[in-house]
Amino acid sequence: MSLSADLRSASGVYFGTGDGPESGPFVSRIEIAPLPGPGVSVAYEATSREQGVQHVELALLTPGADGRDCLHISHTESPFVTEMVETETGSGRFAQPSPSGPYVMMVVIERPEPDRLTYAWWWGSNGDEPVEQSKADARLHS
Repeated sequence: MSLSADLRSASGVYFGTGDGPESGPFVSRIEIAPLPGPGVSVAYEATSREQGVQHVELALLTPGADGRDCLHISHTESPFVTEMVETETGSGRFAQPSPSGPYVMMVVIERPEPDRLTYAWWWGSNGDEPVEQSKADARLHS
């Protein structure tokens, strides 16, 4: 099953914590909502006591014509929508088909358990391999 279909069946609000070399410790809120057609929207916020709101994004995760999911992300650190494509069908690893700007970016979304979601941002300088910089680990709020 594709990640977009899997998350469609697991929609709701996920709360958790996160950490990373770039972000430091934070609290996360991730809301997964079904789209009118196939796919889901992903609203993600990271906050901390020290920095307040660290990151806000809204993404659309949809099936692509070739079977791989596509992720279109509007977020506070970029002046444009970032387009990412799953590196391998069902992997939950999304990379830019054509990196633009000074960084190469990846997002990794995993469901290690039915009511648990991890969401990680990876990046590095353009030309370098991306490195995990921030990862949220959240559970579905009932």
